[in-house]
Amino acid sequence: MDNQKTDNIQSQEQQDWKWCLVGNIVQEWEYGENHEIKHGTKHFSPGTKVYCAPGHWGDGYENIIVIGKHRGSPKYSKLVMQRKLIENFRCQKVFKPVVLKLMNQDNDFWDNSDNSRDWILKMAEGLNKENENTCNS
Repeated sequence: MDNQKTDNIQSQEQQDWKWCLVGNIVQEWEYGENHEIKHGTKHFSPGTKVYCAPGHWGDGYENIIVIGKHRGSPKYSKLVMQRKLIENFRCQKVFKPVVLKLMNQDNDFWDNSDNSRDWILKMAEGLNKENENTCNS
């Protein structure tokens, strides 16, 4: 049985690509009681592509583990952020070795199975509908 676990871990790390829910950081959003307009976030510039992990905390996907290129740096960062700061959700194949390495660190991201793709497509559709409803209220 130990060999099976090892083989499964190795196959996860050796995958050439993975499916992922991706989105972009919002261009601007209101912050605080004075409704100050912010552009992007502290960590990401507006429009930055972020790679989103599956839900982890049972919070209705309000907070998401994401990987993205940090503002003002060529390096990628992995952190938790609010879903409301992400838009344009979609399903994509990820090939970038640096992103795949970060995805594999805690084994908390998607894989390259059809089940992952189907789940991500449903999530993206629902999240984009939710964003439309928020914008139209």
